Amino acid sequence: MGAVTYPHPDVVKELNDNFVPVKIESAKAPELARRMNARWLPGLIVAGADERPAHTQIGFLPPEDFILELHFGRAIVAMSRKLYDEAHRLFAEIAARVEAERAPEACYWWGISAYRQSKNFADCQEHWARIVARWPESLWTRKVSYALDHRA
Repeated sequence: MGAVTYPHPDVVKELNDNFVPVKIESAKAPELARRMNARWLPGLIVAGADERPAHTQIGFLPPEDFILELHFGRAIVAMSRKLYDEAHRLFAEIAARVEAERAPEACYWWGISAYRQSKNFADCQEHWARIVARWPESLWTRKVSYALDHRA
């Protein structure tokens, strides 16, 4: 990723605007690699200010996919910090890219974030119904179907 992804101008901008990037070389920093749960290279670990990993992605990613994974990680961190509007914006941005592999999962977490904000499970189900409609053959549809089939 060092030759293709990291130097890409959009990746550089995203990292500079929203992250404190750290390159972990497990042989040189084994304790940090263990704490961050760095299992393989190349990899991406998005952690919050508390240094708890929020999102991990292993393997090479081209710039567009890498940025999408950064946005997903930011959304998870925002949700954990109760910054729901920011989390919703990021999850919605990812879910709008219907063809992206991460899109149905983003919609899943968007539902959870909506529920955490409102405490109304119907808000969660509304987002999960989108998964069934947009990605009917996905694993995410199978994960949410029970909750949708058993609505109160």
